[in-house]
Amino acid sequence: MEASTLPTAIGKYQIEKELGRGASSVVYLARDPFNQRSVALKQVHAHLVKDEIAARRMRRSLHNEAVLAGTLKHPHIIRLYDADEEADPPYLVLEYVEGTSLASHTAPDKLLPVAQVLNIAFKVCSALEHAQKRGLVHRDIKPANIMLQPDGEVKLADFGTALSLQGDTTQLAGIVGSPSYMSPEQVKEETCTHHSDMFSLAVVMYELLTSKRPFEGDSDFATLFRISTEDPVPPTTLRPDLPEAIDAVILKALQKKPGNRYAQWSQMADALLAINCQMPARRAEDRESERFTQLRDLKFFSGFQDNTLWEALRLGTLRSYGAGTSLMVEGAKGESFYILLEGEASVSTKGREIAKVGPGVTLGEMAYLQPENPLRSATAKATSNVLALEIRNDALRSASDELQNRFDKAFIQLLMTRLVAGNERV
Repeated sequence: MEASTLPTAIGKYQIEKELGRGASSVVYLARDPFNQRSVALKQVHAHLVKDEIAARRMRRSLHNEAVLAGTLKHPHIIRLYDADEEADPPYLVLEYVEGTSLASHTAPDKLLPVAQVLNIAFKVCSALEHAQKRGLVHRDIKPANIMLQPDGEVKLADFGTALSLQGDTTQLAGIVGSPSYMSPEQVKEETCTHHSDMFSLAVVMYELLTSKRPFEGDSDFATLFRISTEDPVPPTTLRPDLPEAIDAVILKALQKKPGNRYAQWSQMADALLAINCQMPARRAEDRESERFTQLRDLKFFSGFQDNTLWEALRLGTLRSYGAGTSLMVEGAKGESFYILLEGEASVSTKGREIAKVGPGVTLGEMAYLQPENPLRSATAKATSNVLALEIRNDALRSASDELQNRFDKAFIQLLMTRLVAGNERV
């Protein structure tokens, strides 16, 4: 784009360069001078708001995205910072995400490793479950709306066509979505639920794994007809080296009737994780989904929302200890605490064992709760191979207020449980 055609500023935002453009909008890299951060500014094409009827629809779409996306706070959903639907042309200001969309990884020579695709799908399941809990259906899940960052992280974008099941937002009528990724109920203009997004995600997975879409026609009409009437070829038919279990997961999510798909996002996520756990030589970042599920299954984390659970996982460091190795030593300065994920440990004070603990138990949290007295009051030694999540005290104190509050409540509950158990022994 020529410099002369690039706006210098839109509202308070300083425009730096164009990131991309589509049929309805252009996205700029911009600078927010007040918050001192880079942002992505998505502005509707000027010609789309010249006609009064078209302008009304476009502004409604932008308003819809702003209202709905503004309710979402999840590590795998792009954050909405600001919106001006009355500007001419209107625009949204979003979290800037470096990287490319998954559309860059659908060609035969650009496919991602299978384990990475499964990990991406797991995280999108988590993001869409978060949206579902807030009464939202995305309705336009496709590779172009899923961003892949250089570090392998995933961000779901574009809630402009989202449907609110709570009925308090003006909705877009008619067929909504991208033809190749629509669910049968979208094609028929029937009610959409999270099962519709589930179908679309399965189409995306199919394409990322095989470079082919499960339903392709010579025209949009032919594609929509196949979505409604034809059964897809199993992915392993197109790519025999795929794990056979992938067929079962994708084909279940591609069932024509919503009720025949997975009932909940967590069920689909667990099925993906089960396959991923069997993949050889997985990268550390592809095991993140497994660790997330481990945390979610622990009683200590039962009150944590997914977004805070992801934050906790990334805040900490996974540590492995062999049998006989000390995790912490009585009298030493405590700068962190531990959450046991696997294995068992013995806790002792003054040389006397006072407890044997296993997965879900925290160790060393008193140093966090009593910063004025950071010395360890007990020794913890692994009695088997142990995997623990270590979280530094200063890191948690610098984390989000929501995460700190969740840990405080969990620690209080833990201390109450120990107090009751101690009284019962007396």
